[in-house]
Amino acid sequence: MLLSGIRVLDLTQYLSGPSCTRLLAAFGADVIKVEFGPGGDPSRTLPVVRDGRSAYYVQQNRGKRSLGVDFSRPETLELLRELADRCDVVVENFGPGVLERRGLDQAPLRGRNPRLIFASISGFGRTGSLAQLPGYDLIGQAFSGMMHLTGEPDGAPQSTGSPIADFSAGLVCFASIGHALFARERTGVGDFIDVSLVEPLVYMHSIAVMAPSASRGEYRQERSGRHFGAVVPSGTFRGPGGWVVLQVLDPQWPRLCAAMGRPELVERYGSAGERAADAEEINTMVERWMQSFPSDEALLAHLAAHRVPAAPVLDAADAADHPWFRERGIVRDVDDEVLGRIAVTGLPMHLDGLAPPGEVDPPAPFLGQHNEEVLREFGFDAGRIAALEAAGVVVAARM
Repeated sequence: MLLSGIRVLDLTQYLSGPSCTRLLAAFGADVIKVEFGPGGDPSRTLPVVRDGRSAYYVQQNRGKRSLGVDFSRPETLELLRELADRCDVVVENFGPGVLERRGLDQAPLRGRNPRLIFASISGFGRTGSLAQLPGYDLIGQAFSGMMHLTGEPDGAPQSTGSPIADFSAGLVCFASIGHALFARERTGVGDFIDVSLVEPLVYMHSIAVMAPSASRGEYRQERSGRHFGAVVPSGTFRGPGGWVVLQVLDPQWPRLCAAMGRPELVERYGSAGERAADAEEINTMVERWMQSFPSDEALLAHLAAHRVPAAPVLDAADAADHPWFRERGIVRDVDDEVLGRIAVTGLPMHLDGLAPPGEVDPPAPFLGQHNEEVLREFGFDAGRIAALEAAGVVVAARM
């Protein structure tokens, strides 16, 4: 495995941080998930919960080992410092000031262990005038401008149905850690990684930031609803049975005209500007043609034969059962001691150095399941472990 031998102290909860450390674990790192009693990671309460076990938690925390501790105890803080001394990476996504007040932020921990890579995920980053503001996924979507571009033109801004700010931050943090580990091989020194929920979404803007500046304020990207206003015809169209997406750029326009049996349209709307100017007429014409097919499947097969980019708009639950998702391993079935066999998301990348998608990885841990195992590996003897347990510094529960 690519990260075998790398030890990660995971001080994250909910989604942005755990999505990062989930990838580190999948790549072979030893991820020690520190959970704070009495309930552990708050995501253990998120749906779907059955018999006290959260499928949300299970999906994001497979392959990790759980160390349960009482965060209010000074003994816990010293315990975590000792663990960080012997780790390669610390990842955290606490709110502003939480770790600083406890002496567990990047400066003191890296001062003790110069090889340590300390990665932080927060709403607005750890520097700048907004660093003290809390933030969750919706805050990132709103402040980044992403929500402003989502929805109908005359309607309210909308968030996406999935927490893209959390997941984007997790992916950026994961990639940054990999590069920091590579750099450490050259320099012998760790690094501080500062990721916000907002900036990965700003990075995704293809037009919204650049265009107003380049046009001296003449162009501002706005919500365009189900059709993409800048590229026509592109967007969501009603097919014979359901919704179908087309994305037709300049090279695909002649192919779509050929598929429609309307070669004269190539010249009539030869440029992207001409198509944008008559967007309503073109979109209506294309949608009526699409609805002339007996089924969505027949329509999509015809478009594929003419190499026109198109796809059905799938319900996520239906998508999980599509063979392609299983073939690629982005949806896979796993076994859990409480939940039984459930479908979870897999990894969005494919490398020869990773285990095959179907290979079984360790299940998500119960709270504090690996307390003794982890502490022994860090050199704690049986007497000290027993004393920590008796004092309530380390905690455990079957959840």
